[in-house]
Amino acid sequence: MKFHPRYLAAALAATLASGAVLAESLPASKATFAYQGLIALPSSTYDLAAPSADSGWATVLKAQIKTANQKDLFINPSLQCGIVTDTTVKSLNGSLDTAEARGTIRVRVQITAPDGSTRYAEPNGTGATADPAERNTDGLVYCDRIQTLKAKFSGLNCDADLVTGEVTCADPEELQLILKTLNANSFNFVAADVASGVHTIEIQARTSANIGVDSQNGSLAGAEAFIGAGSATIEEVRMIQGNTGETLPLD
Repeated sequence: MKFHPRYLAAALAATLASGAVLAESLPASKATFAYQGLIALPSSTYDLAAPSADSGWATVLKAQIKTANQKDLFINPSLQCGIVTDTTVKSLNGSLDTAEARGTIRVRVQITAPDGSTRYAEPNGTGATADPAERNTDGLVYCDRIQTLKAKFSGLNCDADLVTGEVTCADPEELQLILKTLNANSFNFVAADVASGVHTIEIQARTSANIGVDSQNGSLAGAEAFIGAGSATIEEVRMIQGNTGETLPLD
């Protein structure tokens, strides 16, 4: 069945207009769930032309929950994390050449209260610093890989001077290592003492990639970090009063 674009636009407008009403009519609940089959977060890719990249924070999952007074929220986001690292070293005449690639994915949970104020579930830090360089380091690391490759080769197409005994090689030897992994990760976040009303929970992710090359012979490096499928469970609980999040002494 096909729908005329005019009717589709009207239906979309009606849906958007009713968003606030639906939020207010949301029934009080103990838990909610959000799922996304494919996360549309841009990947971060590094190469020699751009030795660092950062996707910035982006919302990958979003849900709402209506809480009562003096409640706490447990949030457990699960995401597939993918990292690709590629290092190629070229060494000639005994030179030490190095190529390094790194991919990182961080996650944080943003909570918007009924009054429009925002906070971040712990563990995370405030995430509200004015310095962009410091904001790059907040959130929780879900996956991180550093790949370093070093080589010290003599070379190829070598000629030896029969008088001096010196060996000269025209072409560098080459060694390449590529790794690609995809794994699922989850972590328990907590937001204590949330106000009553409808809260919007946003699972946010940030990918970054970096490379470094120390070479005289054209070594290469590349890195990429990306997000796969994801889900999140959000549960309303009442924690022990005065709970600071610290563990008991370990014997």
